Parts: sequence; structure tokens; C-alpha cells
Amino acid sequence: MATSIEIEAKALLTRDEYNKVLAHFMLDVADGYIQKNYYIDTENRDLRKLGLSLRIRKLNGYIMQFKLPMAEGLLEKSQNLVREQFDLFQKKQEFPEGDISDFIESLYINPKDLKIIASLSTLRIEKEYEDLTLAIDENRYGENQDYELEMEATSMQKARTLLKKICDEVGIPYKENLDSKQKRAINALSSPK
Repeated sequence: MATSIEIEAKALLTRDEYNKVLAHFMLDVADGYIQKNYYIDTENRDLRKLGLSLRIRKLNGYIMQFKLPMAEGLLEKSQNLVREQFDLFQKKQEFPEGDISDFIESLYINPKDLKIIASLSTLRIEKEYEDLTLAIDENRYGENQDYELEMEATSMQKARTLLKKICDEVGIPYKENLDSKQKRAINALSSPK
């Protein structure tokens, strides 16, 4: 199981602001790629209650990622899956065995109780910016759509500073987003139509 630390700042955009960012960097949606995230929890949201998140991302294969909050950023544990493992989990709730399953059991959560509770598709366009990568995202989940900038850096302060700088260059307000894609997708399930 691979382990990494993810420190990223995010800013929500309107559709017009999203288009301004693309125009500023001379990008087009054709420069992007699609990734799909499947968010996992129990019926009682046991992982969410602990402040943890679990997803399977489909992008040139399948990767399961477990995120645990740290003082700054998230500790991310990753496990590659083959399509058959994903299909068995999606269709029959057979959670893939491995280090993530073992870790979940150490939290006294039965992996058999886990299921896909929400999904989100992202059209991601990446742009190198000051030796880092800026992600420009269009997200779709249920009947919802939103736009977001993400900057991953070595510290939260650096990520926020660079995102604010980008917003200033483009001429749009910097609106920090503290809600993850997973939280927005799950909240959309319970919000009134």
C-alpha cells in the first residue's frame, strides 16, 4: 500500500470564473481528461463520523484511496485494484481484500458494511504554475455541477498563496473551499430537490 501526504488548497468558481481561468491560461476543455470518483462509507456514515474518507478513482485503471486528516493536509493510503475487484464491490458489495481492508477492520468497522454511496465525475485540466500543478475542475454529481481550482503544495500557506495569486491574475475573487468533493457529492444526496 502506497502512502503519501496531500496538502492542497481549493477555491470554488462560478461557470463564468471557470471560463475566465481557461481563457487566461489559453486552455480548452479538450485539454482535459475525465476521472470518476466513487465514494464509500457505511449506511450509518461511520467513516465520515471519524473524519475519514474512502474512494475508488477510475482513471486508466482503479485505485482505492483512504484519507486521514493530519495537522496539515491528509495522509493518503492507496491500493491499486483490478476491474474485477471494482465490479465485485460495485455489484455485490464484496470489499477488496488488502491493506485498506485490514486498516478499516482495525477501526472496528466491518468492510462488508461498506458500499458506494455517491459518485462524482470530474473533467480535469492541469496547468503547470510556478513548478507546481494547478488543477482546473468541472465536477458533476447527481443533478449538480460546480467548478473548482486546486493547488497542491508543500504547505497549506503556499497552496493558498498561489491560488490567491492566480485569482488576482485572472481578476476573480478568491473563495476558499473547505468542503471536499466527497462531502459535496454526499450532501447533494440529502439536500431537498
